[in-house]
Amino acid sequence: MSHNVQVLSEGDRTRLIHYLKTGLILPNHGIVGKINLATTPPQPVQSWVRLILASPNKLELPDIDAITIKLFSLPQRKADIPDFARHFLNQFCREQNRPLLKLDQSDLRRLISYDYPGNLAELAEILHRAVTMTPQGHSVIPEQVLWSVQSTKNAFRLDLLTHVPWLRQVLLSRWYPDGIWILMMVVFVPVIILGFIGSQERDSSVTLNLFWAWWWPGYLFLFAFVGRLWCAVCPFMITGEWIRRISLWLFPRQQLTWNTQWLNRWGGWIVFSGFVAIYLWEKLWDLPHHAYLSAWLLLTIAAGAVIFSLIYERRLWCRYLCPIGGMNGMFAKLSMIELRSTQQVCGSQCNTFGCYKGTEKTPITFAEALENEGQATGGCPLYSHPAQLQDNRDCMLCMTCLKGCPNRSAQLNLRFPASDLLDNHQGFWAEVALLLLLLGGVFMHHSQTILEWLGWAAVPVDADHLPISIPVALVLLSIPAVLTYFTHAIARLLDAEQPDYLTVIYAYLPLTLAANLTHYIPAALTEAGQIIPVLARTLGYSGAGLPTLTWNLDVAQFLQGVTLLSAMVFSPYPLLRITRRSLFQNIPHLLLMLGLTAFFFKLMLAN
Repeated sequence: MSHNVQVLSEGDRTRLIHYLKTGLILPNHGIVGKINLATTPPQPVQSWVRLILASPNKLELPDIDAITIKLFSLPQRKADIPDFARHFLNQFCREQNRPLLKLDQSDLRRLISYDYPGNLAELAEILHRAVTMTPQGHSVIPEQVLWSVQSTKNAFRLDLLTHVPWLRQVLLSRWYPDGIWILMMVVFVPVIILGFIGSQERDSSVTLNLFWAWWWPGYLFLFAFVGRLWCAVCPFMITGEWIRRISLWLFPRQQLTWNTQWLNRWGGWIVFSGFVAIYLWEKLWDLPHHAYLSAWLLLTIAAGAVIFSLIYERRLWCRYLCPIGGMNGMFAKLSMIELRSTQQVCGSQCNTFGCYKGTEKTPITFAEALENEGQATGGCPLYSHPAQLQDNRDCMLCMTCLKGCPNRSAQLNLRFPASDLLDNHQGFWAEVALLLLLLGGVFMHHSQTILEWLGWAAVPVDADHLPISIPVALVLLSIPAVLTYFTHAIARLLDAEQPDYLTVIYAYLPLTLAANLTHYIPAALTEAGQIIPVLARTLGYSGAGLPTLTWNLDVAQFLQGVTLLSAMVFSPYPLLRITRRSLFQNIPHLLLMLGLTAFFFKLMLAN
C-alpha cells in the first residue's frame, strides 16, 4: 500500500503508471547481484502485484483499470469522533501511566465542531496534548486544555451554561418560563382592567405608568443584554397559549400548518403596517395620556395572539405578524446574548430532533447529565432550529431546545454586541422599513418641537384634524428614510464599491435603539419610581406619604446624553465591518450619524 501518492515526483509518477499498465519492473541492484550493468543491462521482470494507492486528492490514472474507493475524512465522519477520542484517551493514558480521563459534553462539543485539516492524526495530537496538560487528580479533561479546538462560529464567545453551571439548572427547571407566565398574568390582567375602570390621568393610572414609564424604557434598555427574551414571557403570547390549550382540550383538532413561503414574503410588511398604525394611534389620540386607549392597544395585540393561536399551530403570530415581536427580533440582533447549537453535534449525534419537531422524554447517557435534561417538548414555538439560526431574530430564549436536547448541543453564548450584523448578515426590505420607521418615531414623538423650529407651531397633530395630522405624522416618520437614502447615494458616488443600501442601513440600528431609549429615559427616571402612590391613586386612595424613588430632570438629561454618545461611539464599528470600506470612504454615513446624534441632543435635551 502506498500512502500520499500525490507527492510523488513527475518521474516516479510516470514509472508508476507504466508499471500499472504493463506489470513490468526493473530489478534494483540488490536483485541484479554481480551482473555487470554496463555490459548487461537488467531486463524487465513481469510482476503482477495488487497496489493500493492512498491520496487525499483525486488521482489521474489514464488508461488504468482501477477501482476507486472513496474514504471519508474525519471532518466528514463527525459521528465517529467520540469513539476515536475515547480510543486515543485510553491509549495516551496508558502510555503516561495515569487513570483513564473522560470527556464531558462541552469537550465533545468542541471536538466535534472542529474541522481537522490534519485529519485523524490531528485529533490524536490534540488529545495527546490534552492528556499531558491535564493535572494529576483530574478525571475529566478540562475544556481549557482544548484551546486549539475552536470553531470559527464560537470565536469571541463564552458559553454561560458551561461557565455558570447553576444557570443551566435554572433554565431547565419547570419554573422557566412557565412560572414567570403566572406572575406576568397576575400583573397583566389587573392592569388591563384598571386601564378601563381606573383613573385616566398619567399621574394616577398604574396602566399608563407601567406601560409608558416601565415597559418601554426598561425593555429598550434590556435589548442590548437579553435580546428577544420578552417574547418568552409576553402576556399577549401567554393569553393566546392558554386559550389554545383550553380550546384543544374542549375541541380536539388538528391546527393549520404555516404557509411559510407567503409569510416570509409578506409577514414583515404586515408587521411594518401594524407599527405604522400603532404610531399614528399613539400620536394622534395621545395614548400615553389616555389609560383606556392604552389598554385597548394592549388588548388588540393580545387578540391577534389569541386568534392565530386558535387557528395555527405553535406561535405564528409571534414569529411573523406581531408588531412588538418584529421590533424585538430586529433589536435582538444587537444583543450580547445568543442561543445557538453546534451544527456538527446536531448533525452527527442527534436522532430525535426534539428541539424542532418535539419529542417524548429522551434517556440521557452521559455521566454529568442532570435529571431534567432531555425533557419531552413540543418543539420550538417559532419553528426555529438552533443549529440553523443566523441571527437572533427568530429566537426568543424560551429554552425549549435546551430542555429537549439530549446531547448538550445548545449554547447560551455571551458575545460582542451587534455580532449578528458584522459577518454575512442577511437583511430584508420589510425589516429595513421597520428600522427606519422606529428611527422616524423619535421625530414624530417630538413633532411639536420640530414644527415650532420650522415656524409651524399652529399646525395641529391630533385626532381632531386628521386630514392635516396624518400627512404631517407620515412625513416626520419618513425623514430617516429620505436622509439615509440620499446619504448612501452620495457615498456610492464617491465610492462605487460601497455595498447596497439594504446592507449598509443596518449600521443605523444601534442609533435607532439609542434614540428611542433616550426619548423614554425621562419617564423612567421621573415617573417609574412613583409606582406605589400611582397604584394607590388608581385604587381611589390619596397615595400621600407612600415611598417613591425618583431623580430630577438633570439626571435624566445626563443619561440621555450618555446614551446618545454611546450610540455615536459604537455605530462606526458596525458601519466599517458591514461596508468593509475605510473610515474615509464612509464619511457620508459617519457625518449623517453625527448629525442625527447632534439633532437628537438638541431635540430631547435642550427642551
